[in-house]
Amino acid sequence: MTATLTSDIVAPKLGYGISDCDQHFYESPESVTKYLDPEFRNSFKWMEMDGRTRLLLNNKLYTLIPNPTYDPVGAPGAMAEYFRGHNPEGKSVKELCGPLQPLEQSFRYPEPRMKVLDAQGVEFCIMLPTQCLGLEEMMWEDPQSVVACMRSLNRWTHEEWGWSIANRVVTTGIITLIDPVSAEKELETLISQGCKAIGMRPGPVKIPGHSYSIGDKMYDRFWARCAEAGIIVGIHAADTSYSTQQAIWGETGKVGWKQTALAEIMAVHTERPIFDTMAALIAHGVFDRHPKLKVAVLELGTGWVPELFRRMRIAYGKMPQLFAHDPIQNFIDHVWVMPFAEDDVAELVKHLPIENVIYGSDWPHPEGLAEPQDYVFDLPTFTPAEQKLILRDNLRKMVGLPI
Repeated sequence: MTATLTSDIVAPKLGYGISDCDQHFYESPESVTKYLDPEFRNSFKWMEMDGRTRLLLNNKLYTLIPNPTYDPVGAPGAMAEYFRGHNPEGKSVKELCGPLQPLEQSFRYPEPRMKVLDAQGVEFCIMLPTQCLGLEEMMWEDPQSVVACMRSLNRWTHEEWGWSIANRVVTTGIITLIDPVSAEKELETLISQGCKAIGMRPGPVKIPGHSYSIGDKMYDRFWARCAEAGIIVGIHAADTSYSTQQAIWGETGKVGWKQTALAEIMAVHTERPIFDTMAALIAHGVFDRHPKLKVAVLELGTGWVPELFRRMRIAYGKMPQLFAHDPIQNFIDHVWVMPFAEDDVAELVKHLPIENVIYGSDWPHPEGLAEPQDYVFDLPTFTPAEQKLILRDNLRKMVGLPI
């Protein structure tokens, strides 16, 4: 992506515009159904149940998000303190989220959202959908239904948002590797439409009867095309097969708002799947075979990075013949990470160059920040110049925009 556009957008508390790698929109109920192939019309169905509008995916109730219509919805930042570990009264997630609010137009549509970005001081952002975060894990037993729903969602997103707004908003297409041929075809469609970033979930590729690493060579043509076209690959938090890690310890493994103590400690939907995903990308040689590939790790935190580096350092010391390059340097050369607001970034940059750290607000989700610029207060030990790298410059450099 190239641009010479200069901007007057300034965050008042910072004196410069923010670069935000993790903003979201809430899809409309027709976002998947509008262009869904009739063959799969029963794979994604809205139904009225007990006076509520519910979503069925391949006849299974979608539970990742309490109200998949998003109207009403939790207020931006409503649960930020909970995710910082501040819940001394032991309130439930529902209690912490507080009263739901009517869906604001800026949560769903681009024109009112641009006005919000102006007010927030967000000069550039990556914009991702929301509902897709739970599709693949609930539908993998029928791979073509996953492909069809994601293809339909991409078509709606392209129609409603487009893939770029004034070199300021980059909207992501959504890709699943559940069918390599379909993934390559969808990627070509997105590229032809001008898409510059894609979103994927962490974890292995699961199909009936088998599971594959995303570093398997069967996906090389996909990765090669991403690298060739300069596509930013965003690996974003989502429902994954790691819920089975709870199940083998005697818990249900269901994902949703009712977390268990074990699931929280194991981080089965955040740190655990991304740790393994990045280990697989490096150990299985994806960056060696595709040296121009860029990966952004979004809304998965960074607490896992030091331990991954420790394990890679040991593995490389034991068996250097199995690596084409130093695995830590390979990570640094290809991967950018987004800390959670509660993460210790000062500790992170003892292991990873600060230039690999990018900022994401997760706005307007309840678990994100209500005011994106307020993240500066979570960086008290950094100089103003270092804060600006994280809050603005690093993301712009990653996507090829002028600093």
